[in-house]
Amino acid sequence: MVRYQRRKRSGSQACANKEEVRQMSNPFMQRLQDAYPQMIIADVQTERSAQHYFVFTVNHSAVFRFARDAESARSLLFEARSLLPAIARAVALPTPEPLYESLERLEPGYAFLGYARIDGEPLWPETLEEQAGTEAWERAAQSVSRFLRELHAAEPPRAEQGRREDAHADRLAPEELAARAREELFPRLSAGAREAAARDLEALASESERAGRQALIHGALGPAHLLWDAVEASVCGAIGFGSARTGDPARDLGSLSAVYGTAFYERCIALYAGDEALDKRARLYARLMPLQEALYGLDTGDDETLNYGLEAYERETGRCSGQT
Repeated sequence: MVRYQRRKRSGSQACANKEEVRQMSNPFMQRLQDAYPQMIIADVQTERSAQHYFVFTVNHSAVFRFARDAESARSLLFEARSLLPAIARAVALPTPEPLYESLERLEPGYAFLGYARIDGEPLWPETLEEQAGTEAWERAAQSVSRFLRELHAAEPPRAEQGRREDAHADRLAPEELAARAREELFPRLSAGAREAAARDLEALASESERAGRQALIHGALGPAHLLWDAVEASVCGAIGFGSARTGDPARDLGSLSAVYGTAFYERCIALYAGDEALDKRARLYARLMPLQEALYGLDTGDDETLNYGLEAYERETGRCSGQT
């Protein structure tokens, strides 16, 4: 799930000492050691933000994802065999390429996938704001738009076409999003926000019916999954393809608008060469992203995320209507 515009701590948290490494990493590091007994594990950092995986950076050089549930384990197999190789062939930007795996038993805590760490820091909105009006800002737009153009032009891996689609809030079809929002979120919104949401949801459903081809999309594009090289002032990688699937390319473009703002989005879609219909759907997805976040909060029992999504949508609709 793309975190709307809230900056969350999604970087690695270094374990304070060896005892903490043992407490936090076992049985995962033991599982890794069993699979690769020749590997010397000198340092472990634990990621805090993964929704469906336990994620560790080992020796500052490799990232390992362990499945939290059976569905995530199956997804790791699909990523290793089909998805990540297809993406690496299609895009110029560095992306994860599997180097280590244990996928003979697709069970939580047992199945894992590892790849070389791509150096870089999250591309925060504030980073782009600091580069506004510079060549670095333009290079970032060129890199991101090219990445999306290449990704969306790639042939989706055949196995993905038959993969079961789940009901995660960020994967709901427009009509499903509308139904859930009306039932679960409208009672929590002000009258003005309900009216705006009804219009946005109806427009998205209508526009989506006339949408063109589906494409291979990232599905969770945002600061944690776009990497920035602060020394070179350039986008240096894309990660986090666990939500990648066949879908409307407007979803990825809408994420750019929601996270990085209108100016960066408009430059990216111009470079992407998207048509008016794609632009309209992307802007609708961007406006509705806070409601998706609120539904995610409901689904996970996270009141903070629920309230943040509702408040963000109230703010956006108030701003659009000229309210303060």
